[in-house]
Amino acid sequence: MNDIKIKSIFDQAEEYFSAAQKELFKPEEDVVHYMVCKGAFKSIHGYLNWYLHLHEIKASDSTSMAELTKHCRQLDDKFNKLNLDLLFNAHEEEDVWMNMATAQEFMDLALKTRELVKS
Repeated sequence: MNDIKIKSIFDQAEEYFSAAQKELFKPEEDVVHYMVCKGAFKSIHGYLNWYLHLHEIKASDSTSMAELTKHCRQLDDKFNKLNLDLLFNAHEEEDVWMNMATAQEFMDLALKTRELVKS
């Protein structure tokens, strides 16, 4: 895969991260928790996808979070420190993503993932 495509995967993940972070920095009563969680989720997916592409492992937007995590852990033990269990059942998003505590947890996971893939 070419460098431009790999860079675009990372840039897209950064955009999702930035959008989620901006939403979270609004006054609490104005925060749309769903938007924070969705942006954080997509950024984590993108960061893991980018990391795999750097190591010439093909993944796509439809690759599950569990599968991405598994492959990253096979490449490097540092990903064992990353507990993404909260994200594996993200299909129940309407129920789970509607409070500030969950939004903050998702952003914390996104930040940790970002730091791991860049290290």
